[in-house]
Amino acid sequence: MQCASDMVSSLLWYTDDGKLEEPKVIEQFVLDVEDFSSQYGSEISISYTAFNIRGPPSNYPDYGDYPQAFVMRTYGTWWDEAPSAQENYMPQNHDSVSSQDFVEVSFKEAVYPLDVSVFETYNPGALVRIWARGVTTWYLLWEGEPQYVGDTPRIFCPPIRKIKEPTRVLRLEFNHKLLPYYTELDAILLRGILCPKQEVPQTKKFSFFGCDTKPIIEKGQILSRVLSSNLHENIVPPMFAVSQTHREIDRGPTLGDFQRLPDETILYVMKFLDMQSLCRCAQVNRHFSRLASDSVLYRTIDLRPYWYCVQSQVLTTLSMRCKFLQKLDLSWCGSRRMVQSSYVVNFLKDSGAELTHLRMNCCKFVDNSVLRAVVVTSPCLRELCLRSVVGCSDWAVLSSLKKLRRLDLYRTDISTAAAVAIVSANPGLEHLNVGSCKMIAAMDEVAIALGSNCPDLKSVDFWRSFSLTPNGIRVLGNCRNLQELDVGWCLQAGASGEWLAWLSGSELRKLFLGALRGICDRDIRALLPRMQRLQQLDLLGVRAVTPDICDAILDECRELRLLDVSFCDQIQDSRVLEWREQYPHVRIKRSFQSASINTAPSPLFLAPMFE
Repeated sequence: MQCASDMVSSLLWYTDDGKLEEPKVIEQFVLDVEDFSSQYGSEISISYTAFNIRGPPSNYPDYGDYPQAFVMRTYGTWWDEAPSAQENYMPQNHDSVSSQDFVEVSFKEAVYPLDVSVFETYNPGALVRIWARGVTTWYLLWEGEPQYVGDTPRIFCPPIRKIKEPTRVLRLEFNHKLLPYYTELDAILLRGILCPKQEVPQTKKFSFFGCDTKPIIEKGQILSRVLSSNLHENIVPPMFAVSQTHREIDRGPTLGDFQRLPDETILYVMKFLDMQSLCRCAQVNRHFSRLASDSVLYRTIDLRPYWYCVQSQVLTTLSMRCKFLQKLDLSWCGSRRMVQSSYVVNFLKDSGAELTHLRMNCCKFVDNSVLRAVVVTSPCLRELCLRSVVGCSDWAVLSSLKKLRRLDLYRTDISTAAAVAIVSANPGLEHLNVGSCKMIAAMDEVAIALGSNCPDLKSVDFWRSFSLTPNGIRVLGNCRNLQELDVGWCLQAGASGEWLAWLSGSELRKLFLGALRGICDRDIRALLPRMQRLQQLDLLGVRAVTPDICDAILDECRELRLLDVSFCDQIQDSRVLEWREQYPHVRIKRSFQSASINTAPSPLFLAPMFE
């Protein structure tokens, strides 16, 4: 890996008169946030939102929990252990560095990147990948394992690879599984060699020195080409291609011991291969190509780990193999118009008849035509996840689906009427996420529809639903199998906590009550007999709770594993330390802010201690 100074010296520009021009190295912070998968903040505030990552750092070198930072929605493995947890459709596609969140940012000037510096001011270590967008391709600049760094701020500047195209767009991916609490990002600095105006690397007005002349196959190009063509000669670079004579007589390597196995056995083995390995098997010889294209291997498809190389043509190729497709995950695909809506519609028409599970989280190609295609082609859907999908208006069309068990609409623009219609049409609904849906102006109506029509409801996420009141929550008492309830930052529900007594049954495993000011010890004590199986409890910012009720919770809730008492004014740090020693099996969270902050917080930032 070349160091930055070597890379600068390797890029020399020739002007029209043949004179040598020194490259100009510039540093720039984020100009705009193009896309992101989740954020702790709301859609109508700036506290803890992705847009805080714009510009120079606000908090660094201070360490702690500050609302001027960008904070993502999850940390650790707690959300994977909750009743609403979702399993990967193809676990073999995901490894230890599989990503859980991303943020895509843009800069003012296109540069050849030299360094990417990430300012991490709280619980650093979640960054696992850095991508750069070229003209038509995503380039992987750096990849690493998730870490736990400790309670210290840092400027993370990993060594990045050299690319031959300028970029002004970066995408950062995160894995939070090792973090004890939320990570916070303050800024991103891109340092690089300025690309001359109206210049592209193919022009003759400059030249590269010190660059490899061998053809490089970028990560993702093999998979993209294999999925698109499955022709071996189109994948290998021309300089490695064999002669036409050899291609005619070459039938590929012998199968060895595989020659003795029946096709059924080989197909069974191939079922455990990830998508990229399966595509490579198709390049071995004709026999393996036939087996690797068998429709039985394509009942479940997960393309999210390959978002960077999936293009529209990939769907065309896959449609010929997906005769029995049941589960499909296209999440994160389609960035920068790599996938067109029309191709998705055609794919669903060709292969979606037997679909029962469909995820298209953070997909730019999802529009009204795709929603209509889902309804028309896949009437048997039991799971539909459309997190962070914006730009659709015809949400009510989804009410034609009648068999939904899980519906995830986090951060979508769905309206109140459409949400109520969908819930009313699916009495078997078990999991619903309508968190941060800012266009739902009357969340009580959605809650009432759930309580009246969905007796088997197990989890519901109302995160930051400002229109939810105790009137809506009262009807949820009809859902006696409710295991998970997130009403964090539902401020209209926080005037009083008497509604906690209305929750019936004894199945609660997860209860998030963040920032609900009106809840007190009496309210929680009334619910305590029905919290015996509780595993996760978030009391962040619930200022009226005292150490007495926490003692009772820790003593009586024997299955409790997570307790968040951040910004609880009545609870001292010394008591938290005592509880951690007395109940080592419970992870007791306590947010932290350093004693001195560089600048006074803006009143626009509505953190618990600033309101």
